[in-house]
Amino acid sequence: MTWQPGQPIRTQQDEADWQEWKRQTKAEGQRYRRSQYRRIDYIDVSDDAAVIIDREVRTAQREHRYVDSTYSAVLNRIVTEWAGAPE
Repeated sequence: MTWQPGQPIRTQQDEADWQEWKRQTKAEGQRYRRSQYRRIDYIDVSDDAAVIIDREVRTAQREHRYVDSTYSAVLNRIVTEWAGAPE
């Protein structure tokens, strides 16, 4: 990449580099937000449920289980386990 943040965009290559930088930083921000906040459809859960969900996410993050370390992944796993549990 020839273009650097804070520099003017002068060539087509600079434009392409800027677009790639913008895409990467937007994706990084989205991953960070998803790692910090519960999905909006699960914001209003009981305090007990929130403790369980938050604990599972923190455990996955601490153990570097990157596939399981987002709120969406933890909620999907919990629901899948619940759906498969015998009655």
